[in-house]
Amino acid sequence: MKKLYELYPTFDESDCLSWKILEQATSQVVAEFWFEDDAQEYCQFLERGGAFAGFTPSFILTNVPKHDINDAFAAEFAE
Repeated sequence: MKKLYELYPTFDESDCLSWKILEQATSQVVAEFWFEDDAQEYCQFLERGGAFAGFTPSFILTNVPKHDINDAFAAEFAE
């Protein structure tokens, strides 16, 4: 049986390890985890047909910009 997803480790610019799950059919990263156990568990869920069964629409994966309230707080109380 062909695997629908690939789990692989990556390092960011500050050398922090994370685990990404790549959807084979669409070549999209559908999830990212800090812990390998969590990534493996979610990958198994996906392989069993969870979520979109190998064909996640790209708009689902679009990141919504987040407003960091700490930036506003720091600006308010900066000396």
